Amino acid sequence: MKKFYYLFEVSVEKNFKELKRYKFNTISDLLLFYILFMAMFLGIQGFGTSLGISSADMGDSLEGFIVGYFLWTVMIMSFVDIAYNVIDDANKGTLEQLNMSNINLSQILVVRSMANLLVNVLLSIVLLFIIMYTTNKWIELKILSIVILIFIGIFSILGIGLICGGLALIFKKIQSLLNLAQFFLIGLVTVFPESKFISGLIPFNYVAGKIFFIVLEGNSFIDLSIFDYGIMIGNSIFYFSIGLLVFNQCVKIAKKKGLLGQY
Repeated sequence: MKKFYYLFEVSVEKNFKELKRYKFNTISDLLLFYILFMAMFLGIQGFGTSLGISSADMGDSLEGFIVGYFLWTVMIMSFVDIAYNVIDDANKGTLEQLNMSNINLSQILVVRSMANLLVNVLLSIVLLFIIMYTTNKWIELKILSIVILIFIGIFSILGIGLICGGLALIFKKIQSLLNLAQFFLIGLVTVFPESKFISGLIPFNYVAGKIFFIVLEGNSFIDLSIFDYGIMIGNSIFYFSIGLLVFNQCVKIAKKKGLLGQY
């Protein structure tokens, strides 16, 4: 267990050092997400005004849009993290060395992704405050409740990321698939089926719904039932297990074909 802690600690430290070392890239990423949000936000607001809907009537919808965008940024960063780490390590020639470690390759990627997630959530919260200040749409944030639910549900997204990471081991270039999947992730935070059963089958969807419930209705994580937590945890375990299974199978195929040592 200690080796996983050290791996996590080193990964977090590496993330912060890279954010500081590559300031231009860090600022560019935040600026890109900010500009994208403002373009969509102003577009929705303008569309509502053209239909004769007042800003007051659109208030809940706009606040919901802000929450949805925040969740989408967290999901995007977590989803692409594993696949891009695989591609980056393959480019650097370190992927084969990682595979020879006494820690399983999938475990290394997951621990690194959790470290990255911690940093990404902090950056997303900073971005969220900038967005609320700009739009003057202030939302009562219950950070602890939001973070708890994100860390429960994000394993379903990491499972999908592991599948894409496994495909990256074999096919190397899968950027088109990753770009396409981003639109799929938008649906996870914008479409909520009335049936809890159907929502519970969709990765992260049930968690996203409960985060909306907490933020927009002024609740907290203690207001959720054991049944709610059962669905969220079960969903994460299911998709994460499938992701691990597919990734490990892809590693075996990549080893057999000698693909780990080349890009």
